[in-house]
Amino acid sequence: MTPILKKLGDREDAVWMFRVFNQINQLSQGAALVASDRAEFESAHKRLFELLRQCNDARRELVQLVQQHIEDVRVGRSVAVTDSGIIQIEDDIEPRLNRLVNSFFVAARTVLYHLFGQREDRSKDLHTKSITEILVKYNLSFVHTHDGVGFDREAAKYLAFDTSCMAAHLVEVIRGDRQSWTLGLQDIRDKIIHDTSYQGLKMIYKANGNKVAIGFPRLNGVEMIEFVGLFWQNLVDAVEEIVIASLATRMSSAIAIVRIPEEEWNPALPLRWRAVLLSK
Repeated sequence: MTPILKKLGDREDAVWMFRVFNQINQLSQGAALVASDRAEFESAHKRLFELLRQCNDARRELVQLVQQHIEDVRVGRSVAVTDSGIIQIEDDIEPRLNRLVNSFFVAARTVLYHLFGQREDRSKDLHTKSITEILVKYNLSFVHTHDGVGFDREAAKYLAFDTSCMAAHLVEVIRGDRQSWTLGLQDIRDKIIHDTSYQGLKMIYKANGNKVAIGFPRLNGVEMIEFVGLFWQNLVDAVEEIVIASLATRMSSAIAIVRIPEEEWNPALPLRWRAVLLSK
């Protein structure tokens, strides 16, 4: 076969790609995985990485669309005020705007499914394991429930299955993400997909003399690009931290994965975590 060299991203993508792909691969070498588990892990890790790329592509396209529309309106392209004072829109970006926002949140939700898995369907012969299930040997799909009591009950079952401090840490990481953003992401995706009363995002245009002032939609009161950017950063951080916390459950008791102090971060080698030997 002819070798293929593929560019996966540009300078803007370098840090998150290194953290999610290279760093996790490096740390996984210290995990006690049999050959079959390692093969499953590597396959699931690649799928997760590609889904993050899809999510990021939607985010970047959205940013480019917004920037281009701002410039077009500024120079009198796309939207203009007629002599009779009517705002005339030649380039209606709302369909593209909604498509990209929808694509981002659907892809982000899919990343969480591949991270934690879905409830096992006993009517199907094949159950595809998530990356966390491969590592912790337990289906963590209960993390998707909105029911706090139900989450605590299922989390307790997992902690009875694995009584280690690493498993307890993993649950606390997940609990914190649920409280701060993951349940909100699920709500947004469900509204986009299932709520037939959802009208989509709308642009605002206002005549200002012979110029047009534009306003972009806000999500939960936050400017759209900022809102999407916050969810993107949360998603990348969560994938990194949860996969690493899951790997820690498969490490020798003599090894710990610790966060590198921020003052020691190397921009040319953006590691955030390292494995250390514990003193006896």
